[in-house]
Amino acid sequence: MRMKPDESKEDWAKRVQQYEYGHALQRIAQGDPVEQVLEDMSKRMTQKLLHSFIQDIKDGNKTEYNAEAGRQRYKEVYLDKNPPKADQVSELPSDY
Repeated sequence: MRMKPDESKEDWAKRVQQYEYGHALQRIAQGDPVEQVLEDMSKRMTQKLLHSFIQDIKDGNKTEYNAEAGRQRYKEVYLDKNPPKADQVSELPSDY
């Protein structure tokens, strides 16, 4: 499954995920063991997703990555929308 020229890696990864889910459901419907189907699906997805990045490294493609912008986006998209879980400690008690 190739990336479209105007497609981001995130959008492409979602397409890979949808394709592999569909493929796995077809195999389960045909009677293949669920455990084997899931293991095969995880291997296929990992290979497809890593291939793109490994190929970029081999080709010497360099992209500018702004770590601070990545942290900010992660905070906005995930951390700000998900409250802390019960087992997370935001700060230690003063008498600790």
